[in-house]
Amino acid sequence: MKHKDIGYLIKNINDKLKINADADLKHYNLTLAQSRVLAFLDKQGGSATQKELEIYLEVSHPTVVGIVRRMEQNGHLRCHMDMNDKRNKIIELTEQAKVIGAEMEQRVLANERKLLASFSQEDIQKLMQMLLKMYNNLE
Repeated sequence: MKHKDIGYLIKNINDKLKINADADLKHYNLTLAQSRVLAFLDKQGGSATQKELEIYLEVSHPTVVGIVRRMEQNGHLRCHMDMNDKRNKIIELTEQAKVIGAEMEQRVLANERKLLASFSQEDIQKLMQMLLKMYNNLE
């Protein structure tokens, strides 16, 4: 690849990661965005509010509604109103989603190892620091 600007390279890396992840996740009937929902819910003990999901994914309410609806139709999530605050919708992992979670996590780790294969631990730490600085510059 010819030398391009940094933003262009970051976009292309992201596109390739998404294509590879979507191909890996296809047999689970999941997309990369949906796998991030499962990972987030797993880290939250299996459930969270829809608003917490919006904040974590940094997407709009309608986007989360669409993602959750498709995942519920595919048997990955259950949704119900929060009895303590009816303004909140609770999103929960199903048993089906819990079963595939560990295997998905292993695939994600394998893809990250592939992405960083030619980097030393020091390089990875520096890269992470630089990427975080770039991200914070845009906040």
